[in-house]
Order: sequence, then structure tokens, then C-alpha cells
Amino acid sequence: MTDYRVEFTATSSASIAPDARDRLATALAGMPGANGVEATAHDRRRRRVTAAFWIEVRLGMADAARDGSRLAKEALKVAGMGEAQLVELSVAMGERPASVDGGAPPA
Repeated sequence: MTDYRVEFTATSSASIAPDARDRLATALAGMPGANGVEATAHDRRRRRVTAAFWIEVRLGMADAARDGSRLAKEALKVAGMGEAQLVELSVAMGERPASVDGGAPPA
């Protein structure tokens, strides 16, 4: 299994709640397949959220992109931002830092 860092940005036509960052972190931490939440952020003025998380994939980059996209979309739904659209997704292979807890939301 190989670790992949998935980072995404999503925008919404609706306003974004003040606690969107925390809700997204909690949603990602509870997603089966997500192996650590590295960061979440939101920009209420631009109606944008971003997040970075880690996944393990056996077969390669294409599978990591597919699985990462699915997890990102599902996390947005669980966080109450189902209308948000993914506008950017990046996937990079690497070793998950020890500072990224396996599934716990960031402090």
C-alpha cells in the first residue's frame, strides 16, 4: 500500500457556514478510507473550502485520484455542503507525516 496526499478545493453557490472548516475536518476524519486529515480551511467571502487528507492505495495514482475524489465529494455532503462543486483536486504520492493522526480531525 502506498500513501497519497489528496488536496481539494470546492466552491459553493450558497453561503458557507462559519463552522465549515470544523465540519469538513470531522467528516473527513470519519470517512472510511481516509487515513489522516492534514488541514482544512474555508473562505466565506469566496464561498470556498479546502482540505488535505491522506489515503492508502494499492494500485497507483489513477486509483488514488478516483478514490480521493469520491472521499472529497462524500465529505462535503456529510459536512452539509452537498451543493459545493470540486474545482481543484491534486494527488501526490509520499509518506504520511507522523504528525498527521490516522483519521482524527486537526486541532
